[in-house]
Amino acid sequence: MRWITGLAMAAGVVLVMGLVSQAVHGQDKTVVKPLRVGVYDSRCVAIASVSSEWWNAQIRDKMKEMEAAKAAGDEQKVKELEQWGSQNQQKAHLMGFGTAPVKQWLTPVEKELATVAQQAGVDIILSKWQIDYQVDGAQFVDVTDAIVALYKPGEKTLKSVEAIKKTKPISEQEILKIKD
Repeated sequence: MRWITGLAMAAGVVLVMGLVSQAVHGQDKTVVKPLRVGVYDSRCVAIASVSSEWWNAQIRDKMKEMEAAKAAGDEQKVKELEQWGSQNQQKAHLMGFGTAPVKQWLTPVEKELATVAQQAGVDIILSKWQIDYQVDGAQFVDVTDAIVALYKPGEKTLKSVEAIKKTKPISEQEILKIKD
C-alpha cells in the first residue's frame, strides 16, 4: 500500500513539474480571457445626474424643508440647508467640470450598471479618470452614453453631455475659484 501512495505522489510531482515547465517556457496552452473594462466620463454622468428627476426630487424636498424651517423660525435648520445647497453646488462643479468621483450620484442607477456591463461585454466599470496604470493591450470600452441614458436625459442635457466630452477637465483649483 505504501508503494501505491509513493507512486501516486511521484506521479503528482512529475505532473506539477511538467506544468511549471510548460508555463515557464511559454508552452502553456491555457487561454486566459482578458479583463474588459468599461470606462465612463464622470463629467457626463454628473451632468445627467443633476438634470435627472432623482436630483430634482432631492431639490424639491430640500426647498420644502427650507420653507418649513423659515416658517418655524428655525435659523439653525435654515443655515444647515443653505450649507447643504452650497456644498452640493461645489460638488456639482467638481464633478461636472473636473474629475471628482461621482460614485454617490450613481446611486439612482447603480442596480442597472450590471445590465450596462453585460450589454457592453465588460467585467468592471469605472471612471476613465481613475486609471492609474494599464498594461499594453488592456481592453477598454466606453460606456458613458449607456450610463447617461439611465438618467433618461432630455435633449438639452444630451447636448451638454456631448459638449463636455469635447473639452478637457478643469483642475480642482480652478473649479474652486468658481463662485455660485
